[in-house]
Amino acid sequence: LVEAKQACDRVLASGRLVPEQRQMVIAQLAVCEGSDWFWWFGDYNPADSVRDFEQLYRQHLEKLYELLGEPLPEALSEPVSQGGGNMENSGTMRRN
Repeated sequence: LVEAKQACDRVLASGRLVPEQRQMVIAQLAVCEGSDWFWWFGDYNPADSVRDFEQLYRQHLEKLYELLGEPLPEALSEPVSQGGGNMENSGTMRRN
């Protein structure tokens, strides 16, 4: 997300986007920043849930890079979290 934000800032500062494009970029950045993926991140969550949310999060970041007209970073294809937690708590917050 940090690299995506830096790319976003760089492109927005360049002035190469028309106002409509700028609005779309800002809206997509907000989607990335507000993603539920951060809630699902962690090995205490079920692998299937982590995988699904990570895939969705990557799609949001890919769309941002496309709107920016920037190439996708290689790191975007590397998983960050695998999950592996207990399915008993699937879809719920971790218990202490």
